[in-house]
Amino acid sequence: MKISLAVSLTALVAAVMAQNVPPCLAECIKEVNICHGIDIPCFCDREDFHLAMRQCMGGNDGKSGKCSEGDQKTALVFQTSICGPPKI
Repeated sequence: MKISLAVSLTALVAAVMAQNVPPCLAECIKEVNICHGIDIPCFCDREDFHLAMRQCMGGNDGKSGKCSEGDQKTALVFQTSICGPPKI
């Protein structure tokens, strides 16, 4: 368990350092309040989290949320680097 957590944390830190993560992504994670701490399985596997994040970041039309279209694309790249391709 400790090894898998260390690997997950290492992957998360490496991904954050390799990319300029948009501030709106962090705002939406806090606002959505489904995954807590560094819960990689929650960030990667929970459909309700993904749907709420998509709504927060892009709104109903993909343009009225907290994130610009460019930041939404950056967030998707960030997610993919941690979780692999989107499942939904």
